[in-house]
Amino acid sequence: MKKVLLLYLVLVFISCKKEEKQTEVTTKNYEKIEELQWLVGSWTNITEEKQSFENWHKTNDSTLKAHSYTIVENDTVFAERVTLQQLDSTVAFTVVAYNQNDNKPVTFRLKPTNNGIFTFENLKHDFPSKISYSNPVKDSIHAWIEGKMDKEPITVDFYYKRAK
Repeated sequence: MKKVLLLYLVLVFISCKKEEKQTEVTTKNYEKIEELQWLVGSWTNITEEKQSFENWHKTNDSTLKAHSYTIVENDTVFAERVTLQQLDSTVAFTVVAYNQNDNKPVTFRLKPTNNGIFTFENLKHDFPSKISYSNPVKDSIHAWIEGKMDKEPITVDFYYKRAK
């Protein structure tokens, strides 16, 4: 009888034991978006004809956002919002350009990079079909858009320096 009582007490003790659940923490790898962190900050291109601004900020580990605009004679002639986001192994560059594409987002995908040039491509979009960014020297951006207009290839360059 003592053995049965002892066995019973052991079983009760084991069943009353508080069990802690193990939670597995997974760390996502955002290596591709990390390569573009140099974009974060305020950038300007000011000439006699126009003033262009591009302001980037980090939203979270996988996302950068930007607001770009150009002013000519105190009038905003161009404005867009950009979301640069790593989704698994791809990086999406999504643009909403005001008064273009019915104000709907257009997404470009990062192509394999080499020598510090980051090219985003959407061959289904009329113009541009490619958007590229590079950081040729510290505190500078060289961006350009490429595509075809009236079946003619066109490239438009943008040069920015970091605002102080």
